[in-house]
Amino acid sequence: MWRLLIAFLLGLASFLLLMFVGETAGLTAAGAALMVYFSVCQFLLSWGEVDAHRNWRLMLTLDAVELLSVAIMVVVEKWPVILSQGPVILFGTCGGTYLGGLLASMMARRRRRDAIEEA
Repeated sequence: MWRLLIAFLLGLASFLLLMFVGETAGLTAAGAALMVYFSVCQFLLSWGEVDAHRNWRLMLTLDAVELLSVAIMVVVEKWPVILSQGPVILFGTCGGTYLGGLLASMMARRRRRDAIEEA
């Protein structure tokens, strides 16, 4: 339960990251920053879980703020804005989160395999 709360709070911080980097460095840098941020957050939240890349509840909680912001953007903004910013935000958010979960899962499996081989 505590992981879900931390994931939601990290998701709130990601919105500030997106706005700060997006306004100062541009959309491409904001997408890259989102991907790195969500990868690191998901990796640290899923540390030691063998099935971290399948923990959809944690991943969706982490991504909830950005997914909601894209949904609001679809309702409020015009199509050129949606088509230019929406995919960057979605790919950076969802792709980074899944990448972090996948890396955490691979590390946990490797540690488990090494522990079995040593025994």
